[in-house]
Amino acid sequence: MENLVKIFDNYSCNGNNISHFLSSRKKSSYPDMIIIMLCLKGHARINVRFAEYDMKENTFLAIAPGIPFYCIEESCDFKVDIIAIQEHIFDKLSHGIIKFYFYRILYGMPFLKIPEEKMEMCMKIHFYLKNFIEYENDNFFKKQITAKFLDILFFEACNIILHTPDKRSSRARHKDEVTGRFIKMVGQNFRKNRKVEFYADKLNITPKYLSAILKITTGKTATRWIEDYTILEAKTLLRTGTATIQEISYDLGFTTPSHFAKFFKDRTGITPTEARNSQDLLY
Repeated sequence: MENLVKIFDNYSCNGNNISHFLSSRKKSSYPDMIIIMLCLKGHARINVRFAEYDMKENTFLAIAPGIPFYCIEESCDFKVDIIAIQEHIFDKLSHGIIKFYFYRILYGMPFLKIPEEKMEMCMKIHFYLKNFIEYENDNFFKKQITAKFLDILFFEACNIILHTPDKRSSRARHKDEVTGRFIKMVGQNFRKNRKVEFYADKLNITPKYLSAILKITTGKTATRWIEDYTILEAKTLLRTGTATIQEISYDLGFTTPSHFAKFFKDRTGITPTEARNSQDLLY
């Protein structure tokens, strides 16, 4: 899990090298990682793609995978906690509407003010995770415990955005509505329907327009969303169930086990059998 979730700060004696993340005037980007910053004290100006954010105490900044960012300036008392999460881990942990709201944060409202009582909780979770990931190497349930604490952070972030007034245009809100309806429908129908046309028809829009909306609101196309749901469910069944690979393939709507195996390997680089035999590959 250490390579999938990284915990940083710039103030504790055992903090990781934060300069790698916030090198002044040096652009950084992490293709497969979601970056979450929590400002505890002081202030800093952060450039994210072509936007600037003035981070102050009790503010939150989320950066989507692959987006370049760097620190323009920071105060001498600037204190920040950073959590970096592999995108596929976020996809695995979160479900349905939570994915929708968190992607809305990433691509629509990445900068938020956090209530003081919620900030205190986030700081405690960050402190616990940093020490837990660093020192609990012999914990048999390390992955599961880490996942549960990250889930709490995702839910709390989504709770904050639900209490934040939406000042965006009606067009932006419409795109969010389409995205939310699509994600909900995929969760209900991906076993039987993996064609973008099916979902576009239900939404009364063209497949091309649906994918364009999703690319704007979530950074992923409709096809990618459907495939990700299928792979994540396949991994869950391989990891936790007793069903055979043949049974899993039929449960997920594939016509033959060989079709399922090809689909799985094309998107993960390993076969379902290899994944089941090596549980680490399922995370």
